[in-house]
Amino acid sequence: MPTQQSLASCRQKKIVILANFATNIVNGPYIVIENIALNAYNLGYRCELWGISTEEDINNYPFYRHFNDDLFKFEVSDKLKQQLIADRDDIACINLHSVFTPNNIAIARYAKSLGIALCLTPQGAYHNYSFKRNFLKKAIFNFLYEEQFLKSIDYFFVHGQQEENFIKRYSSKPCYTLLNGAPAINISKPARKKYIKEDGPLRMLFLGRLDPLHKGLDVLIKSLATFKNGEVKLTIAGPQFNAKAQAQIIELIARLGLSDTVTICGPVYQQSEKEHLYASHHLFVHTSRWEGVPTGVLEALLYGMPVLVSKETNLADAVVAEKLGLAVQNLTPEEVSEQIRTFLDNPEELNTFAENAYRKTPTIFNWASIAQQYVNYVLDECANKANNSKATIPKAAAVDYLS
Repeated sequence: MPTQQSLASCRQKKIVILANFATNIVNGPYIVIENIALNAYNLGYRCELWGISTEEDINNYPFYRHFNDDLFKFEVSDKLKQQLIADRDDIACINLHSVFTPNNIAIARYAKSLGIALCLTPQGAYHNYSFKRNFLKKAIFNFLYEEQFLKSIDYFFVHGQQEENFIKRYSSKPCYTLLNGAPAINISKPARKKYIKEDGPLRMLFLGRLDPLHKGLDVLIKSLATFKNGEVKLTIAGPQFNAKAQAQIIELIARLGLSDTVTICGPVYQQSEKEHLYASHHLFVHTSRWEGVPTGVLEALLYGMPVLVSKETNLADAVVAEKLGLAVQNLTPEEVSEQIRTFLDNPEELNTFAENAYRKTPTIFNWASIAQQYVNYVLDECANKANNSKATIPKAAAVDYLS
């Protein structure tokens, strides 16, 4: 257990989030990086965001620094080396984010040579399905670099069990689970349509990229084949993944005779368009085979949409515990169909889930609370390291690392 003295000492040090980052790009990992850094800083902790990219991000954050490092090169810029040497005794931990990235390999090696602790947030990228995409390249990179990289990390921040299982193949270091916060949206009232069974079908909505493998759309569509007489309707809205995937979705719908049940819409980017979809549907569904933490589900919950999620979204435990909807533990058409039937047969429970979603989501998925959890884990690890450390690298040796 960390002592109060070691915790107080670590509290004076800074947390460095070192990652590729841009505020002008809508990107899930960037949103996480920005919100953790911003909220930790606003909570009064010394948290800095060191952006590594060939272009400097334009923002007004006082905690932001830019380093002109190339993600795809196995090297660390002189500027970053000098900063690491200057700050080595003042850093509680460097939090890396990218995986299967040459620049991260080089940074990790250099930071460890200086005795700086490392933690890693894979952002949903460590799991079997992701590994299978570009399998040969990733397998070679994993064998040559990533395995040793994983072994050099002192602890990990994961979204769920899939990531932890992958990491545990190569490392026995701690994995701490952190969910993401909900988007910052001003919502004056719930947008979701109240379900009254006598009024017609249960209208379900999927909003996201139309990737049948990743998003489990094949399983979701197959689950609808058991429903008759227009009991349910499904709207699938979002950008297509590629032409082949789009054709697979359309073919599956036709083959199962679900053309009157499933409607495919194009991309939806404007918030007013999303609100219109929320207001015309009863239930938000997300049956992914893997995820980090899907922002689409969190946004739907903010608007008071009850949800049906797979456990692979990493939201199942919270959804069930807080009564925000139902979860699928085994991603099969049969189990998805069974859970949809539960909603159909219990309309009042569905409406209770909706009320809970609107009322509880801003508190449960709050970025400030998540940032506090994050900082607590970092400080505990820092203090434990201080207690257990018996040797340090002599400061006089630091100049040698520039060569």
